[in-house]
Formats: sequence, structure tokens, C-alpha cells
Amino acid sequence: MKRSQSKQVKKSAMSAQGVASLVRHADPLPTGASEEGLSPRARRELGLLVDEARPVPPTWRPRRRGVLIGAVACGAAAMVAAVAVLAASGPDEPSGGLVADEPHYPSTAELEGAADLIVRAKLGEGAERTVDDITSTEAPAEVLATAKGTAPGGRVTVSYTPPGSGGPETAALEAGEEYVFLLERQDDGRFTLVNSAQGSYGVSGDRAVPTGDNAVTLSPGVLKALRLTGTAPARG
Repeated sequence: MKRSQSKQVKKSAMSAQGVASLVRHADPLPTGASEEGLSPRARRELGLLVDEARPVPPTWRPRRRGVLIGAVACGAAAMVAAVAVLAASGPDEPSGGLVADEPHYPSTAELEGAADLIVRAKLGEGAERTVDDITSTEAPAEVLATAKGTAPGGRVTVSYTPPGSGGPETAALEAGEEYVFLLERQDDGRFTLVNSAQGSYGVSGDRAVPTGDNAVTLSPGVLKALRLTGTAPARG
């Protein structure tokens, strides 16, 4: 009896070993085959079955691209806001107070280039003209010499804003005096100063005299054409 039981045990063990051997040689999922569609548990059990526990690929979390894009967008918005503030203030605009609308020319070339007409002339008596609570004076001027442009008939009408007129920038010109005028031509035929501070130079002897804090000198070519020898220091 015992001998019969021992034979059955050996036979069962041999059967189990045979099944395992068959599974290993058959390899239901050969190397390189895709394991997509199998759950991690199924993969582990299959690996144990064929004596080859194959590693389960890690599960990766998707990158938080939305958070990154949001941060970049916020940074860009801050930069745009900063640029907008700088653009609104302007590079040469002071931090407070009234700002004149007139341009300023820091160099001789820029100043003379802004003028349509540069003449030496004697200013006559003018008449006042008020527009929008700002009074300007329109005065005839007899042209004595021309350095740039053409003065029709040898006379021009010069329009300027005198002191006490209510304007932000004024020019203190006097009838009967000689001046070097740097003028812009208007559509109605009048001429205006390129600006109140630099549009006129007094004449003293054979020299042009700037007014106020105007430190820009006239070019040698312009001085020669106007029969002047130089530019004197500015007078306040």
C-alpha cells in the first residue's frame, strides 16, 4: 500500500514539473511582444508562471503644463504693464508740473534743420490776436539777409506769443529791433518761430545773441549768409 502511495506522489510531482517545463518552453508572451492590455497583476502572475518576473513599467504623472503656462503668462503680463507705464511717462517728461508743447533742439543742425526760413530782419509794429484765451502778436518784418528759404517780396509776417499772453512759452520781441529769425511756414502764409526760446536771436553789432538759456550757436554758413561773424553768449 505504502509503495503504491509513493508512486502516486512521484507521478504527481513529475506531472507538475512537466507542466512548468511546457509553460517555460512555450513562453505564451515571448520577449519583445507587447504587454499592453494586461493589468499589472496579470503581468506579475505570468512572470511567476514562467519563472521570469518581468518588471512592471512605472506609472508617470502628467506634467503640470497648465501651472507652468499660467506662471509664464503672469510674468509676461507684468512686463507689459511695466513697459506701458514707461511709455506713458515718456523718456524726457518730468515727474510733475506743466510740460510745454514746443520742441527743443539740442544741436545746431537740428535747430537749423527745423526751420523753413532763416533770415536777418527788422521787426515792425504788430497787432494782437486772441484765440482760445491765448494772445499772439503778428508783426511784419523787413528781411535784410536770407540764409535759408525764400522770403516773398522781402517781407514776412512773424507770429509769436509775447509775455503776459497766457501761453506756456513766450518770446520777448520788440518792434524796431533786428533779429535772426528761424521760422516755420504756415498754410495761411504766416511764419511762426520754431519755438519761443530758440526761434529768434538778437543782433548786437556783427554777432547773433541767443536769449534765455539757449546755448545753441548758429552755424558758420548761416552766420556768413546773414553777414554776421559769430554767436555771442546767451543773455537772460
